[in-house]
Amino acid sequence: MRVPAGMALAALVTVCLLPVPAVTATGAEAGRRAAGYTTYVACSAKTSAKPATVCRASQPKAAFFRSARHDAVYKVCVRFPGRKKPLCASAQPADKGETRVVSITSDRVGTHRVRWYVAGRKVGSWSFRVVEG
Repeated sequence: MRVPAGMALAALVTVCLLPVPAVTATGAEAGRRAAGYTTYVACSAKTSAKPATVCRASQPKAAFFRSARHDAVYKVCVRFPGRKKPLCASAQPADKGETRVVSITSDRVGTHRVRWYVAGRKVGSWSFRVVEG
């Protein structure tokens, strides 16, 4: 598959055994921890990064995944603004308790939609906007 300029996923940029920072589970955030999985997007690839819904085009962006109950193999897909089909990074291994980070390379302004799947079942979703800057 040919990836258009300005869009890419870099698989498994960082693996860390540190716990994911705690955040209050309200609204959409509660769903991201369903079934023992923690999924979110941040404007940094550092495991200390806080979940974000808006990132500047110049900032790094990354999708985070953690399985609290068991080892898992997951797929993360990003639908970029103006594109109908998502770009996916498949067969990403995640040991129980490890935080996995997949870099999202995009300078496209607009809403990006991220989905995580384990065994074909959606276990998380997150939307974030990229703005100028």
